[in-house]
Amino acid sequence: MEAILKKKRLGILGLIVVVTIILFIGLKLVQSEEKTDVTKNGDSEYFQIVDKDLDKKVDVPFTSITSYRGNKDIVYMSVEDQSPSGLDNKIIQYNRKTQKYTTIFKSKFENPSVQGIELNDNWMVWVDCDEFGAQINPYIMNLDTKEIQPLAKENDKNFQNDFPILIGNYVAWIKKDIQKEKAYIMLKNLQTNKTKSIYDLNTFTFRNMSLSATDGKLLFTDEKNKSGYLYLYDVKSKEMKKVKSPYEQIGWAKLINEKQWVYLSFAKDSSNNKKLIFYDFSSNNTQEVLSNITVVYSLENDTKNQVYLGYNENEYLEKFSVEKNKLVKVEKLRVPNINGISAKNGAYLLHQDNSSRKKIIIQNKLTN
Repeated sequence: MEAILKKKRLGILGLIVVVTIILFIGLKLVQSEEKTDVTKNGDSEYFQIVDKDLDKKVDVPFTSITSYRGNKDIVYMSVEDQSPSGLDNKIIQYNRKTQKYTTIFKSKFENPSVQGIELNDNWMVWVDCDEFGAQINPYIMNLDTKEIQPLAKENDKNFQNDFPILIGNYVAWIKKDIQKEKAYIMLKNLQTNKTKSIYDLNTFTFRNMSLSATDGKLLFTDEKNKSGYLYLYDVKSKEMKKVKSPYEQIGWAKLINEKQWVYLSFAKDSSNNKKLIFYDFSSNNTQEVLSNITVVYSLENDTKNQVYLGYNENEYLEKFSVEKNKLVKVEKLRVPNINGISAKNGAYLLHQDNSSRKKIIIQNKLTN
């Protein structure tokens, strides 16, 4: 009889231990920053991440994903997660293999707008803004150590620091002196932490506020004396090359490779007429690829000498390729309602927004 009671006590004790362990594990899973991303209500306002390489579809509880960059098995995205402003307030790290995400940055603003993610093998940069863009703080993260640092003094009332871009172990951005109304191209060596100004901009408008980089080169535009200019800067040799454009108002330049680039020209009158221009440095040849463009919502390039343009009322992105020193239209991407594309670091990410579901589509090889 005593032996039976001991067995019952041991059984009850074992059950208590098992229940305690289950509750402890469950609590840890709830507290963990890494989350499984499947939404239970299937709300069509939420995004779906579609990984075509792994044949996986995951619903994530974010109503907005503004910027996104992939790097091998990881995708980084700025997302809206119960944000007071309704704009992106976090950056998440999404693991393609596990379909889980981790929050790595939360905005420091009461009404935030996090955006502008750029990425390479070692570093990631982005900006943390208020909802009106009156304050912009750029940040950089070491992907190995996960250490996050501001690129410049935060919330500086005297200077405005714009969206940064990576060039290997360097980062470049435009810094504007608010009182002097003067803008500068800034360059920081991330290994030595030394920062310097490499160029004083003559103009600073929506046209030339973006930078582009590849193969250790930095491309930007400026306008002087009723002429448009493109500048190619080598971060290691510190050599600056200057090219005069046949168009006065230019911008949105993208460096395809160290000798070829595309940019937009803008009409001098109040019309929305724009042109897509291709330039070959070796032949000093300028090609007018497209004209009569009213709206451009996406202009990107990849590492395979290909350019992707979303413009006017077209439902699809159009792909162009460099052939015999000319930019030639190749095909339309047969994925409708694409708002934008990231084509860097060997991972293509497509932002699709249609009536049924907003999606981020991931694939290593871009196919229709």
